[in-house]
Amino acid sequence: MRKESYKKLLLLFILIIICFSQMVFADTIVSQTVTISARVVVDNGGGNTGGGGIDIPTTVNFSGWAYPYSTVYLLKDGFLEATVVADQSAYFTFSISDLVTDTYTFSIYTEDDNGRKSSLFSFPILINSGTAVNIDNIFLSPTIDTDKTEVKKGDLLKIFGQSIPLKEVLISINLGQDYVFSVVSDSLGKYLYNLDTSNLNLGRYKTKSKTIYNNKESLYAIPVSFLVGEDNINGGGDTCNTLPGDLNCDNHVNLTDFSIMAYWYNKFNPPETVDLNGDGTISLVDFSIMAFYWTE
Repeated sequence: MRKESYKKLLLLFILIIICFSQMVFADTIVSQTVTISARVVVDNGGGNTGGGGIDIPTTVNFSGWAYPYSTVYLLKDGFLEATVVADQSAYFTFSISDLVTDTYTFSIYTEDDNGRKSSLFSFPILINSGTAVNIDNIFLSPTIDTDKTEVKKGDLLKIFGQSIPLKEVLISINLGQDYVFSVVSDSLGKYLYNLDTSNLNLGRYKTKSKTIYNNKESLYAIPVSFLVGEDNINGGGDTCNTLPGDLNCDNHVNLTDFSIMAYWYNKFNPPETVDLNGDGTISLVDFSIMAFYWTE
């Protein structure tokens, strides 16, 4: 069965879960300015197509920040809709049109110079025909990686990635509680932090990062894990958790992962690896992200 068929099947399962749980899904209704981490502004032209009103085509404009010269991808309901290349300052903008009145799930992500993906910025929104919708201040997460899968205790571990140029990047490492280190990205948006592992116990750790811009925070990068041990093993961070939706760390996103997410649906304090959009709850948005990364 093709990947598209699995996506359709997955979305059918989602609808079944929603029906059984009697969930009332609160769409973001575009009739006024609302906040969804980015900013949404609607222009209905002060009228409609009847009675002498202005006929405005249905258009959605997206703008925000990625990485310098990175390709930004826009998905509509899990399928690629458009791409654009950010400029030198990491700013991007693009538009789609000819939409009918319906609820859509838009998702946006980018990739850094080495092909690492940002977290998927995703949200559902109800678009009314005959409106011009501006979604701006979109703030994509940085990427993150390590130079070793295992680092010898006492040696340095390089933690690096890419973000908006010349902005503060906060690197978080879970040591029983989150410890945060701050660096500033360079003119290409790249950042580097050398972690001294002398004070770390032997064991596995996870690190993630986010960017601060105009007193706002991006989503966290897709976390990577590393091992503090007795040897140095070069290479990027573990593949586990680098594929969003791979909840059991088998390098696949399939019905097993769907079952794990379904268990946490509408439950309090879901695990960070299950809450794919990082909003503290498991909703249709998380299932849509999983559908995008579906592998089999």
